[in-house]
Amino acid sequence: MKKTTIGITGHRDMVVTEEIKEKLINFFTTLKEQNQEIELLSPLADGADRLVADIYLDIFQDRANLIVPMPFNQERYMQDFDIHSKEEFLKYLNIAKSVFQVDKKDECNYKSVGIYVADNSNLLIALWDGGYNQKSGGTGDIVSYAKEKDIDIFHILVERKAL
Repeated sequence: MKKTTIGITGHRDMVVTEEIKEKLINFFTTLKEQNQEIELLSPLADGADRLVADIYLDIFQDRANLIVPMPFNQERYMQDFDIHSKEEFLKYLNIAKSVFQVDKKDECNYKSVGIYVADNSNLLIALWDGGYNQKSGGTGDIVSYAKEKDIDIFHILVERKAL
């Protein structure tokens, strides 16, 4: 069985639509029908990371291999989440095959984890609005990095919630 590692990068504040869900469901269903072993690399931040993880876990169920690279140690990382999000995060960790902190190699912990995900994926799912806001470690920054490294990207165009 061929093993494929898929990473995720995307916005925390994305608007989740049925169209986006369908694209992800179809994507993972196709891979499952090809009898591929799929490993998902997801830092499990709110938004895109968890949406992809939910759909992946639902489709692959007992064959799921969720790997959780984190930008900080668990206690520090969870400070970025509200109480509901913290509880949800802990549920994911209970089913993850591996959870670890990525070494900070760049000026930003989030950039370090994004680069780790891109570098260790055969394919990067990008739930991205297409914009570059020059934020270190932001979705645009990681997509730009992946393009420079010729990493395959499955881009789903998303909208972001109004601030």
